[in-house]
Amino acid sequence: MKHILYKLFLGKPEYNHAIKTSAYKNYKRDLNYIWNNKKHNDIGLEKVLRLFLVAIQFIFPGLHVRNIFGKHGVIVRNVAIEFYVVFKTILPFIFLFGGLYKHLGVVFISVYLLLETLCYVASLIFVSDIFVKPRSYRRNILMLSFNYIEISMSFAVIYAGLGLLGDKVTSVIDYMYFSIVTSTTVGYGDLHPHGDLGKIIVCIHAVMIISFIVLFLNFFSSKVETMHHEDE
Repeated sequence: MKHILYKLFLGKPEYNHAIKTSAYKNYKRDLNYIWNNKKHNDIGLEKVLRLFLVAIQFIFPGLHVRNIFGKHGVIVRNVAIEFYVVFKTILPFIFLFGGLYKHLGVVFISVYLLLETLCYVASLIFVSDIFVKPRSYRRNILMLSFNYIEISMSFAVIYAGLGLLGDKVTSVIDYMYFSIVTSTTVGYGDLHPHGDLGKIIVCIHAVMIISFIVLFLNFFSSKVETMHHEDE
C-alpha cells in the first residue's frame, strides 16, 4: 500500500531530488533580485508591488509549508503544497456546515487565508520572472481552480459570519449560493447584501473575482503562446 501511494503521489524516487537552499533563503534572494533589479528593470509602483508580494509571503503558512517539506525533496514539497491548497479549499465548507462561521475568529482566519491566495495569484503575474519554471502548467491550472473555489467559499464564510445578507437566508446554502452567483458575475438579485458593509464587501468580492479571471486568462494565454513557439 505504501508503495502504491508513493507511486501515485511522488512518481519515481529519482524525481524527488534534494533542494539545496531553504524556502526562506530563496524568498530573501528574490527580494534581493527585485531590490537590485537583477532580473527585471522595474521602477516606481511596479517595483513596490513586486517587493510587497514577495515580502508578505513570510506572514502566511504556505511559505513555511514549502520550507518544512522542502527538506524532504522537491516532489514531496510540491505534493505538500497541493494538499495545503486542497485543505484551504475544504476549510470554508467545514466552517459553514459546522456552524463555526458564527465565531468572529473563524471569519478572521478565512480573511487571512483568502489574502494569502490573492497575493499568490497576483505574484504569478507580477513576480513570475523570478520564480522557478513550474513543473507543469496543467498543475498550475488545477491549483488555480482550487483557488477559485476557495475564494468563493471564503467570501461565503464572511457573508455568513458577519450576517451580511439579512433575514432572507434560511441556511448556509444561501450564503454559498450568493457567493457563487457573485463569483460568476451572474447576479440574480433574489439575495442581496444589507447595509453599507455588505455592499462594500460584495464590491470587493466582485472586483477580486474579475481581476482573478483576467489575470488567469492573461497568464495562461501567454504561457500557451510561449509553449507553442517553443514547439515550433
